[in-house]
Amino acid sequence: MKTTLEIIKKATAGQNPILAFSGGSDSLVLLDILYSKTGHRPPLLFADSRMEYPETLPFVEETAKRYGAPLLVARATRSPIQQWELTGWPMLGKMAARVWMKNRKGRGFRLDVSSCCRNMKIKPARNLMKAEGYTVQFTGQRGGEDDALRGLRAMKDGAIYEVKADRITIANPLTGWTDMMIRRYIQQNRLQQHPAKKLGAMTIGCMYCGGGAQFTNSGFKILRKTSPKEWHRLMVEWRAGEIVLAIKYDTSLNTMRLALDRLGGLEALARERPWVFDFLYKTPMQGYDK
Repeated sequence: MKTTLEIIKKATAGQNPILAFSGGSDSLVLLDILYSKTGHRPPLLFADSRMEYPETLPFVEETAKRYGAPLLVARATRSPIQQWELTGWPMLGKMAARVWMKNRKGRGFRLDVSSCCRNMKIKPARNLMKAEGYTVQFTGQRGGEDDALRGLRAMKDGAIYEVKADRITIANPLTGWTDMMIRRYIQQNRLQQHPAKKLGAMTIGCMYCGGGAQFTNSGFKILRKTSPKEWHRLMVEWRAGEIVLAIKYDTSLNTMRLALDRLGGLEALARERPWVFDFLYKTPMQGYDK
């Protein structure tokens, strides 16, 4: 906690901070620390990617009201399917998607998690933040405890760093916090968590992201059980199921569509054997070693 408070103090010196608030556990803990253990009362910045759980915005609004925090909402200008058709589908994770695409040209589709994150969440939020005159964005990112990429950034840039392209400063006071530390803080301070957590959601963010669908706790599998209507929209209406299977069986989109036709179509497969869309590998990777 001492290090976290030191990061907050350093980041706010002469700056106008705002807190990126997703409604997830990490940002909830950081919000409570800021409002209960410091004299800072930054407004909350919620990035509506148009891929959020239906319960997310009401929960964010309720939380902001409970803390007496002003709330700004930045909404993506494109629909998810417009973004994916333009730059690529958000599957396999950022680094894994780049490696996959490097060796697989002419498959009839593209993978690009980074562009989806950038255009649907990061860019709208940072544009609104700057327009409102805020100079420092607090986030609940925890460095290596989140994933390898963020761990490398934390090692390279530290917990506070400048994003020159966007002309803002990012501060991550929870850098180094573990899952156990987050859970313990939530329990000890009796913080109210996102409703989807009670239904089994592991993370609160974009429902449709396939970044973790190669692991045994796949987000696709969880979405199928927690929000079946949203799962059906993704896999059948937006036809992401075709992409999932093309990745899983390492084939082209046209080949997969022919195979699906022989099986009765995407709708039939989603109804009769929905679990085939749970993972992006035929044999799911064990665990989720962040």
